[in-house]
Order: sequence, then structure tokens, then C-alpha cells
Amino acid sequence: MPPSSQFTTERIPEYTAVAANALRDVATATQIPFLNQVCTLALELVPIVQNTKFQKARCFRIMEEIHHLLSALASLSIQSEDMEFRGLWDDIAQHAVILQKIDSCLRAQQELGKVKRLFKQSEITTQLDACEAELRAALNSFTMKQRAETALAVAEFSIDGEKRNQELLELISTRNSSFYSVLNWQKLPQHQFWIAILTSRIPTNI
Repeated sequence: MPPSSQFTTERIPEYTAVAANALRDVATATQIPFLNQVCTLALELVPIVQNTKFQKARCFRIMEEIHHLLSALASLSIQSEDMEFRGLWDDIAQHAVILQKIDSCLRAQQELGKVKRLFKQSEITTQLDACEAELRAALNSFTMKQRAETALAVAEFSIDGEKRNQELLELISTRNSSFYSVLNWQKLPQHQFWIAILTSRIPTNI
């Protein structure tokens, strides 16, 4: 994806936390397997990335990929009437495993002293390379395997983080407006109903 501006890059962890919190509530409401784990791991990574001193640019780039993933999952949950179509749950589980690897790698890096980190710099770089490549490959595979209309919706988020975050909020807000104006509580699909409620909890000045 195109590189984000410096200002946007600095706010990627903030955007990621917003997306993860909203999506975690959707996961709780819909009980989609593994989705809650993905959101929880993403939230745990936010302060780690914000406070890292080693390979900071790399860590922010990984965080932007995670934000891309959360945006894709949010888009999918809104666009699709059926979150249970073949392969989706396996894909989400795979993302959870990858995020766990990233979490373990960054935590191990933080726990090393400066001297040990210097000697292990090559090893750490190799691990981060592998994690980043695995995350990107899984995200690409995820978008390609879904139905054509879903893949198109997800692909629209392959833009810089600031614009992607704004479009995500606008997408949810659009559903929220429809929800309040034409509301039929019994007929609205459960995940769309919950996302509409969540909009009031998402800051619009990000």
C-alpha cells in the first residue's frame, strides 16, 4: 500500500485502537470465532509499538498492516449478510496466530537489554521480516478468497491509514444513519444492528 504521511503514521496506533475496540464489540455481539482474539491482540500491540525504540518505522509499518486487516474485517462484517461462508473462520484464526507471533517477537525484543539486543539485532530483524511477510501474505490471501463484492469492498481500504480510517468510520456511520431513520429492529441483521449502535462510541475527530 502507499506509504502514509509522517503525521498519519504517528497516528496509526490510535487508528488501530479505535478499529480494534469497535470490531471487538461486534465480535462479542456476533460470537464470530477468533475475531475477539484478533482484536485483543491488536490492542495489546498498540502500546508496545508506541513505546518501542528499536526498528520503530518497521513496527509502525506492521501496525498499519494490522489496521488494514481490522478495516477489512469491519468492511466484511458490514457488507456480508453471512459471516459464516467457507474459509472465513479459518482465515480469522490464521490472523490471530500471526498477531500472536508478532506480539511474542516484540515483547521478547523489549525484554532484552541494549547490549543483548545489539548482538541479537540480526535475529530480531529476521523474525520481524518473517512476521511482516506472513501478515501481508495472509491479508492478501484473505481478500482474494472472498466473494467478488467482498473482495472489492476490502480492496478499497488499500490506501493510506488516515483516509482508510475515515472511510471506515463513514461506512459505519452510513449504516448508523439508515439505522436510526428507517429503523426496524427486528429485521436488521444482528451484526449491522450492533455496528450501528457502536458508531456513537467512535470518536469522529480522529
